[in-house]
Amino acid sequence: MNGQNDDHLLSEERAIKQQLEELKYRVSQLHDDIPCLKQCSRLSDLLQKMYEIRVGLNQLEQDLLQTHLKCCISPNIKVPGEVILALSKLSEKRHGVIIAMENKDNLDEHLQGGVIIDAAVSAPLLENIFYPGSPLHDGAAIIRDSKIHKVNVLLPLAPHTSELEALGLASRHRAALGLSQVSDALIIVVSEEKGWISMALQGQLYPNLGTFALLEKLGDKTEDGIRKIKP
Repeated sequence: MNGQNDDHLLSEERAIKQQLEELKYRVSQLHDDIPCLKQCSRLSDLLQKMYEIRVGLNQLEQDLLQTHLKCCISPNIKVPGEVILALSKLSEKRHGVIIAMENKDNLDEHLQGGVIIDAAVSAPLLENIFYPGSPLHDGAAIIRDSKIHKVNVLLPLAPHTSELEALGLASRHRAALGLSQVSDALIIVVSEEKGWISMALQGQLYPNLGTFALLEKLGDKTEDGIRKIKP
């Protein structure tokens, strides 16, 4: 089984390296075309190339984050691509988010309030739910059986700690950490103050994981591969 997992990871590594090479080539082409900026007829071509590079970077971020989840945090929890896409966009806009991915433990006994919607997971729907001013944006969204089961949910809060305070992380991160202490759920948070994507699992908080630049230089690591905050 481990051999199959290793082969799969090697395949993903090769695919990510290929994506990077393609993006490097596109950037190189763009660099070569810069002297042509005075030619108006070329501007639309350059803008199209920049758009394609941006799309490529977004896709690379999604793939890296998905692989990072599998390798370093939880091989057993699958995060839908639509959730990753929504997180990328919501992080860029600095919209506050908390999403709990239910695993084996039923979360009902730990949840308060909320609205059941049982809708298919989609990036546009998650973006609308967590849009500032939306009546549902303050609480958590619960993903169950590949659906958005419930939204605007209150989660149990972990005690306030000096580490959370030092990082400027408040109630959303305490709620994520709190639910992770009483269940096997994976909870993902976007900070509206910083735009950070953080995750909580099994009583640990993994802060500031989800932007391309940070994934590119995951240098602040512990023995098992990533920085984490214990309660």
